Amino acid sequence: MYGKLRSLAFTSLGHFSNDGTTLLYPTLITYYVELPGIKIPYLGAMAIIFNIISGIFSTPVGNYADRKGNHGTLIAVGILILALSSFLLALPFIIKGYTLALILAGATVLGIGQAFYHPLGAAVLRSTFEPRSAPSAMGVNGSFGSLGRAIMPLVIVFLMTALGDFHGLLIYTLYSLVSAAIIYGGLRGQEMSRKKKVIAADSSGKAETKRSMKAFMPFLYMLTAAVFVRSLFLTGTITFIPTLFDETFKSKTLMVTIITLAYISPIIGQPYFGKITAKYGGRFTVIVTFVLSTVFFGLFLIFYHNFILTIILYGGYAFAAYSGFPVFLGYVGQVVPKEFSGASNGLVWGIGQTVGGGIGAAVITLFTLFVNVPTAILYMFPFAIGSLLFLPFLPTREKAEKLASAA
Repeated sequence: MYGKLRSLAFTSLGHFSNDGTTLLYPTLITYYVELPGIKIPYLGAMAIIFNIISGIFSTPVGNYADRKGNHGTLIAVGILILALSSFLLALPFIIKGYTLALILAGATVLGIGQAFYHPLGAAVLRSTFEPRSAPSAMGVNGSFGSLGRAIMPLVIVFLMTALGDFHGLLIYTLYSLVSAAIIYGGLRGQEMSRKKKVIAADSSGKAETKRSMKAFMPFLYMLTAAVFVRSLFLTGTITFIPTLFDETFKSKTLMVTIITLAYISPIIGQPYFGKITAKYGGRFTVIVTFVLSTVFFGLFLIFYHNFILTIILYGGYAFAAYSGFPVFLGYVGQVVPKEFSGASNGLVWGIGQTVGGGIGAAVITLFTLFVNVPTAILYMFPFAIGSLLFLPFLPTREKAEKLASAA
């Protein structure tokens, strides 16, 4: 019992710290765009880079962790890398003449750091909890990620306003360093045990792993494709959502207020959908969250000029949309054995969620070359509808359980 609580507590701190950086770059876009010579398409290109880098690194990180069993330590390493990224992203405010190069360096390191938590945190929880209870634990864990995503933009804007742009981000960097140290100490000794005859460090072991995972690949590919198209829309729009609010309401304070209030809803949504995943299965919950998020965002596009309705509708969208951790990775955990947690989570989250998001950032940045930000966000909505087309092809709970039991 103590081991479960320990894993949940320190992975939750990891999730809070990791997802606190999710909106770091989109928030900083509203500041960078005011620097001399910086234009929106340049900043959008940086968003493409960090999302794609994060997705590319996720699967190798997961594979490495599965082989070594050091998932907990690597979570702390990821947060440490994120601390470095926030420091690099602060430098354009004090070093002139190298603005784009520094933003590129910060975005690149941010992408590498973001590759660690989700596949590894889910793997630690999947190892500690039983398959049926793991999605509920992931939901509780995910609520801390949502809490970080909700309050950190507000904290960042407050620090930058109170202390200045550079010094505010420097304090944020120090916070990340402390978090990495605490997580490292908390998860030490909680490393996952490995089944050496299935996962070995040598080349023959790798071949055995690939053979053993073959049965699950059709499921993983279909779920990854669905997540990819959904994330193409989700991450593409979030790249410029702070800019949309800033331009619409002419206030960074109102912009960050909307984001903070809207992102409170996933704090409740993640544990709720985690329980739904545990009770009714991953396929059912994926369908519910996909449909709800699409409906709420469609209504938001109609009423986003209204401050109150924006908070309500975008909050409803966030409630369903930002539940991927317990839903997608909980679904994976119900089907795929825990020996392959890091690799399978890395595929779904890294390629589906993160590379999909990078492509989405590329698409919306291309749109901003020809239309304004509100219109570019509107043009992204068909991808949300397109993601619904994959849902009938996901395996039912009965088929998923049969696949899992046959392993």
